[in-house]
Amino acid sequence: MDGYKHYVRTNAAGLVIHGFSSAFELPEPTDICIDQNAGRHFMLELRNERGQYRLKYEKGALTARSQTELDAEWAARPSEPLTAEERIATLTVQLKKQEEQAAAVSADLQAFMEYIMTKGE
Repeated sequence: MDGYKHYVRTNAAGLVIHGFSSAFELPEPTDICIDQNAGRHFMLELRNERGQYRLKYEKGALTARSQTELDAEWAARPSEPLTAEERIATLTVQLKKQEEQAAAVSADLQAFMEYIMTKGE
């Protein structure tokens, strides 16, 4: 071996978000050395086909996340943002409702004013 070290970096949840060799990057103080006498290159597939982090670091070892854990995380993700067309349609509906409410208030105000005017006669 070349005598390089391999490191992983985790997020607050313990998910492995970065992996590298000391041949190409200096470790930060919180990075975890997982191999003291390794080769120059570090090949670690960090994400699955859905872009989720595949590995976690717990109890001093790298472990693969279970499919159940990955599926639960996927199900809990925020919905996709609206497209421009969807946003315009949503805003159009909201504007129409506001216009209807304003027309109703205006009609009520008009009826009230007519009542006041006729009451004084």
